[in-house]
Amino acid sequence: MIHRARRHEKARFHNTGLYNLEQRGLYPAEDQGLFKVTEKKRDMGAFRAPTLRNVSLTAPYMHDGSIATLEEVIDHYAAGGRTIEEGSRRGVGRDNRYKDRLLRGFQLDPGDREALVAFLKSLTDWDFVRNPQFAAP
Repeated sequence: MIHRARRHEKARFHNTGLYNLEQRGLYPAEDQGLFKVTEKKRDMGAFRAPTLRNVSLTAPYMHDGSIATLEEVIDHYAAGGRTIEEGSRRGVGRDNRYKDRLLRGFQLDPGDREALVAFLKSLTDWDFVRNPQFAAP
């Protein structure tokens, strides 16, 4: 039973191909995800996937806030990972050896892309967001 629970817990963490430093699957030293705890290379860049509830209100996106808009997030996932062409974080994220196997990329026509953004925005719970009981003290 414990083995199943651990496997399930690990499944909540994903490397989405955000970085691929030196084309070796590496992430910035200050941001290596689950690897910092387990020290297992396969956990490099693996972060817990957050809920999509209220996602339109949580920009900037990704664990490090490096993607500004929902449209850019969709571009990232559609490409199967992010490509950074210059600078110290240069690399092709879609080629990251530790990237989650579920992240393969996909194609969307402009109408489907617009519909996906609209769907994500529809996940905003305005009753919750506007409820004064949940406001900052």
